[in-house]
Amino acid sequence: MAPMTAKTNASIVYFESEGRQNLHEVVRVIRRALRKRPELRTLKMVIFTAEGQGPAIAYNMLREHRPKMIAVTFPLDFSVKLPDSEDRYFPRISEEVRRFFKVYEIDVIVPPDLPFDCIEGLDGHNQQVDLIKKTIAMFGSGFSLCIQAILRACDVGALDEGELVIGMSGDIAGLFIASNTKHFLNKANGLQVVEILCKPRCLTISRRAPAQSNPISTAKILEGEAPPSQ
Repeated sequence: MAPMTAKTNASIVYFESEGRQNLHEVVRVIRRALRKRPELRTLKMVIFTAEGQGPAIAYNMLREHRPKMIAVTFPLDFSVKLPDSEDRYFPRISEEVRRFFKVYEIDVIVPPDLPFDCIEGLDGHNQQVDLIKKTIAMFGSGFSLCIQAILRACDVGALDEGELVIGMSGDIAGLFIASNTKHFLNKANGLQVVEILCKPRCLTISRRAPAQSNPISTAKILEGEAPPSQ
């Protein structure tokens, strides 16, 4: 008996590099999916954001579908060192943006930590978490943030375990089956990546981009042209 092949109208959009410069295009990809696929319009959207830009852009571009949005941001003590400086940057969602979110019923989750954060003194745990992060990094750095946002949203009860949701960060979007952090890797009710809507093709943050003798144009992929045979 021949294997059955599922048919779908889904396609993946690829970006030339990682980073939140892709943010507007990520939301355009989601908007196109919602317009073509009515069954996605009732799904909640979980958005990982540093300063609130992603949810604000998503609201403005997707308001015709009125999706329920959940914004998940960094813990309050998270910071990164600024280049060529001793100063550190603490990402925050401003009070003005928070008021905007409150008016339009966009929930904001500021977790005490993220699921893949290390814990001082727990070397075994930290090695396991580092392995998980490095594995997910094969898909791009934004993938890890998106997954952690969904886990934390489920941890606080904003999502139900097993709920199908749209997840996005600055350079990826997809459909996920939600899980909480405790059951993240569980075979029965762990988190699932159901469908990738867009992602970076060239990993320029989580990996070094290899030299390509025959690079494939993202524009050609979006136009539906097949890449040249190798």
